[in-house]
Amino acid sequence: MRPQLPAFKAVIFDMDGLVLDSESTYVFAWKQAAAEFAVHLEDEFTQSLFGRQADDVERAVAEKIGDGFERERFLDLAAQFWQAHVGSRGIAPMPGVRDLLAVLGDLRIPYALATNSSGAYAEQCLRLAGLDAHFPLAVTRDQVAEGKPAPDLFLEAARRLGHAAEQCLVLEDSATGLLAARRAGAVPVLVLARPAPKESAALAALSFRTLLDVAEGIQARAGVDF
Repeated sequence: MRPQLPAFKAVIFDMDGLVLDSESTYVFAWKQAAAEFAVHLEDEFTQSLFGRQADDVERAVAEKIGDGFERERFLDLAAQFWQAHVGSRGIAPMPGVRDLLAVLGDLRIPYALATNSSGAYAEQCLRLAGLDAHFPLAVTRDQVAEGKPAPDLFLEAARRLGHAAEQCLVLEDSATGLLAARRAGAVPVLVLARPAPKESAALAALSFRTLLDVAEGIQARAGVDF
């Protein structure tokens, strides 16, 4: 049975792993860079980095690599591997994102992007996915005091949308983002195709497998007071 959405006025999207299948590109770059230090990063470890701020990712990788870690070298290598990877393959939109954007447009429901990525990086990723024109309203890490799991990004996105955070659905795929949504007072919605980690499931007000499922859930509310 599809979860029933509560009343809402606007939608706020996470970017990595939610709008864009970008996390797989980061994993590729992290693993290739770590291999230059003769360290293998397991999938469980790289998945634990999803949704975290860049400084947190660096600290976790540094601890994993150990005494031989060189921050600038690792970051330079990861950037080179990432640019080469996305330059040849692009970044794929997540399934259902265009369907959901079309539904929001048809129903005239405002929406925004809120991401822990920097503005320039988010713009590049959206362009590589062919979605840069679809997110004219985006709040990025460099525009607020603190990134997720602090609530700043979602509070600012709600402000720009002209609605209270409590009236916004926040679509997220990570526990970090869901916690930030809860702290903002928004409705945290988990969108994840794989089985949800316990922490994410506990933080989410409701869950969907894909953005297409979210689109269908919003359509089911059509005619109901938004």
